[in-house]
Amino acid sequence: MTWHLNSLEEKINSVMFLPTAKDMWDTSKVMYGNEKNLSRVFEIYERLFELKQEDRSVPEFYCEVKGLIDELEMHQASVTDATTLRGYRQDFAVSKFLSGLSPTL
Repeated sequence: MTWHLNSLEEKINSVMFLPTAKDMWDTSKVMYGNEKNLSRVFEIYERLFELKQEDRSVPEFYCEVKGLIDELEMHQASVTDATTLRGYRQDFAVSKFLSGLSPTL
């Protein structure tokens, strides 16, 4: 627990009073982890959809596309489980809907 507390910035003390190291780790993972960073996943999809070669060379364009796909894979690993895949699609659909709403909402 001491190691975990010492590894955090001083102003981040939300795990300080949790009873076990596992509770501290689980809370930190939920708060700061990128396991299901839906907003970033959506940003990657948006960037991929709008990406064009323009004045870049083919290798430069390829590297940018590959980098985005690699990052997407980090957030949403390939799966064969239909339920997980359906969840990915639902998350994306919700994100797309919310991003298209009027900013006044």
